[in-house]
Amino acid sequence: MLPDARATLPLTVPDETVRALIDDQFPHLADLELGRRYTLEDHFAIRIGDHHGALFPRLGADDPLFARAADVLAPHLDRWSFPVSAPIETGRPGHGFPFHWALVDWVSASTAAFVPLHADSARDLGSALREVHRPASADAPLNPLTARGLASLVDDWERLLVFASLRGAPENRVLDVEATDALFRVGVAAPVDVEPRWTHGRLEPRSIQSDRGRFAGILIWHSFGAGDPAADLGGAATVVPLEMRDELYAGYGEVSAPTAWRAQSYQLLAAMRHIEIDDPFLARMAWERLLELGLAHEA
Repeated sequence: MLPDARATLPLTVPDETVRALIDDQFPHLADLELGRRYTLEDHFAIRIGDHHGALFPRLGADDPLFARAADVLAPHLDRWSFPVSAPIETGRPGHGFPFHWALVDWVSASTAAFVPLHADSARDLGSALREVHRPASADAPLNPLTARGLASLVDDWERLLVFASLRGAPENRVLDVEATDALFRVGVAAPVDVEPRWTHGRLEPRSIQSDRGRFAGILIWHSFGAGDPAADLGGAATVVPLEMRDELYAGYGEVSAPTAWRAQSYQLLAAMRHIEIDDPFLARMAWERLLELGLAHEA
């Protein structure tokens, strides 16, 4: 049985409920087999046949984002030249499932969490972000992950930094807490020198797709909205090694110094979050980036 909609713990949803929701609300997909389920901390995705999938939020706080995602994304999809596993229809609560959910186009590829991008793909990822980061109108919905600003995230940063320092790095390395904190605060102090842009907000190894190392698209779009593009650049930098950063920015185009510093801080924040999540692929990438920056050393 599904828990009450007001529960704060992530929902666990049985396949029978998923099947019933799809069959009732999208009957043209009723004959298609459900494929593998991919469960993340805040949502899960399940494949439907060869060309569709569904994303279901596991937390009530994300319900408004899933309710709006397909409508907010629709005007942008024809402008983008890269593959997008985007919400195309909105599913409604039902059969005991209390939240809105999203029917998506399914892009068949691995994620960069499992198959890291090759060096020549960094430029393609940067070009895709430039297409996403169009100026946002004054009435554009806010991206909850990119519009808040770094100053509002300092408390979260301090908690995550303590956690990472106690968890420790692989191979007997330790985090240089003072240097890491000092670098993060450079970005906090940097001015936001760009107008709000449309932003993805959830760029990370699990939302960037990789086809044998080639950039193959972007998924997990429910946070899409207006915000600081530096947050997306920082997310991309969690996937791209430091030696490929110039290629990422070459594909993206001009990046001001304040935006680059903010992006660096968002990258550090993402690394701390990935260390906290109990996922060995995310933690490995996070520590790789910290080592490249000289922020971890031999014990």
